[in-house]
Amino acid sequence: MTLFPHSLAGLRAWISLAAGVLSLAAATSVPENPRPNPHLRDSWVLPVGPAGEPALPEGDAAAPIRRHCGLCHSFDYIATQPRLGRTGWTASVEKMRAKYGAPIPTNEIPALVQYLVKHHGKE
Repeated sequence: MTLFPHSLAGLRAWISLAAGVLSLAAATSVPENPRPNPHLRDSWVLPVGPAGEPALPEGDAAAPIRRHCGLCHSFDYIATQPRLGRTGWTASVEKMRAKYGAPIPTNEIPALVQYLVKHHGKE
């Protein structure tokens, strides 16, 4: 399609395309007065370590979490995830790799899953 449609069908297609772009822009705009967060004053607290962030176990067990998950997620985010079984955590780690491009080598997936199941799992 060119910028200047030479037929009625071309004109209709161009108008439809322009309307779609405008409606997308309207749908993604930020409201001038957004609704307040209803959970802003909730009193829940995460357990924290000495550095002020949620504690991860020291040593080699948490090293893959620090190395790979901590690139995108805060440790408090990791600590507040639903408790999943081995299958669920494996699927979650694979999703991070496949869908979001997390740079996790396949040989480190078992260690990540083991940590997540042990500390944030159902097993």
